[in-house]
Amino acid sequence: MKKLLLALSSLVVTSSASTIVVSCSTKTEKQNIDSIERFLTAILHSKQNDQEPWTNDALETELVNQKVDVAGGISVKVSEKIEEGTITNKQQSIVFIGNGTSKNNYKYTGSITLIYNFGGNKPAPKKKITKAELAVTIIGLQNFLDTVHFKSESVVKSTFVPNANIPGTPAEGVVFKDATVVILSSTQPTDPSIPKFTKFKVSGTVGIKTNDSEYYEFDDDVTDEDKKFTCEGTIVDSVIIEDNVITQSTEKINNWIKNQQFSDYNDFKNKLLINQKEILENEQIAIDSVNNLDIIENNSNIDSKFWTNQVSVNLKASAGYEFSEEVIQKEQNKIKTDIEILKIQSDPLKWHVLTSKDKKIIEPQFIQFNSTTNINKIQKEYLINQQITQEWNQDDNKTHQKQFVESLNIYTGDDKDQKINKFVNGQHFTNTTAFNFGSNASESLFKVDEILFFDKTQENLNDSINGVLGETKTLNDFVASSNALTREKIENTQNISYYVVFLTKDKEDTYKAANRTLNVMLQEIPIVD
Repeated sequence: MKKLLLALSSLVVTSSASTIVVSCSTKTEKQNIDSIERFLTAILHSKQNDQEPWTNDALETELVNQKVDVAGGISVKVSEKIEEGTITNKQQSIVFIGNGTSKNNYKYTGSITLIYNFGGNKPAPKKKITKAELAVTIIGLQNFLDTVHFKSESVVKSTFVPNANIPGTPAEGVVFKDATVVILSSTQPTDPSIPKFTKFKVSGTVGIKTNDSEYYEFDDDVTDEDKKFTCEGTIVDSVIIEDNVITQSTEKINNWIKNQQFSDYNDFKNKLLINQKEILENEQIAIDSVNNLDIIENNSNIDSKFWTNQVSVNLKASAGYEFSEEVIQKEQNKIKTDIEILKIQSDPLKWHVLTSKDKKIIEPQFIQFNSTTNINKIQKEYLINQQITQEWNQDDNKTHQKQFVESLNIYTGDDKDQKINKFVNGQHFTNTTAFNFGSNASESLFKVDEILFFDKTQENLNDSINGVLGETKTLNDFVASSNALTREKIENTQNISYYVVFLTKDKEDTYKAANRTLNVMLQEIPIVD
């Protein structure tokens, strides 16, 4: 209380000081009492016994103790009618009246009505469990039983017991109130490689968990009939899958991959999952999941159109079968293999497009190869191995980069050299390469003379890219056959991703295309001359 007194005292003094009007008569202008609403509210709710309402005398005394005004300066009228609060159990209406006039020294005029909340916080209202939620709960239980098979009758009976959680998609707060399991029928296979299936029926009533009745309740229109359920499930005496089945499945997947070429990882994943029955040719086993691991460089495949994508395929046992402990421990059901893909979908190379007035400068020397991203590193290795790019002059890379910037004719004026130096010493050449600029090496170097940009949403994208890789044509023929964009025709260059193919001048009118496409993200960088 003393801390509150000090805080309020200082705050009231500050507030009062801001309204003092000095005049020849030294009288002060009165404040309306609603200007200290938050102070009065704080005093109301600082009452030590928060289970009882205020009285007039007690509250007026407290206002004086807190130095809001002197005795008689503020009158209060507390309501004797105590109402149910919105956030607390009780609330009391209180009117504060400032008694200040031109004939006295009281500070405040006017009146304000405030609410005193007391009696402790009201408990949160119970969550209503609706008829629709019960229906979803029972449907979810049956869906669960359709997909999950139990290993024994004892496991079934320990699952369906009073106050146990309901499997599937239960409504919040519900459990089994009671449940009864009845065994129905069993298959008796003569072949030991075929599992035994036993059907069971479970029926009972949905209820609210014993300790949660103060938080949940059924909606008013929920009947006892709505809470009842009857579902059927299966117990399976599983058959252990032989090791040779896993070996054969691995071989079949790898043989299928060898005869395929995929546009990208998603193309591979979709085809494998759709065609898995025809590929595996075994009812005991299925594909559980497929994961994209990484792009790797295969030097024996350097001249191919395709990137090498490392993937994993995880096998699972079909219903009624299971892997041996040895298979699980050695992870023999997890297959790691390589596929060939035309396009890399993830981690595009960041490519800065310089913009100056109405001009766009799109040069590969501003492609940034992030050294922390393996896919970026692999694409850089490919370009270096194919002699499409090389590092900046290691002896004097700044001079090399200055020569390149000067060749772009971005900067003019007497301070051109100063502008170029500032540009080169900035971040524009971080993780970039020279792309053979200024090189006098042999004619085997692939100098990027033109670039084809492929919109990732265009029709027949894969065929269009595949149709240009490694080909030699005129620029017009490349564009006509693939609907690709050139540097002169591309419009959207701000935070947009493309597949690109580099072209090098072959003869006077023809260009030769690189044998692979890159995944890039264009980002504009404004340049001021």
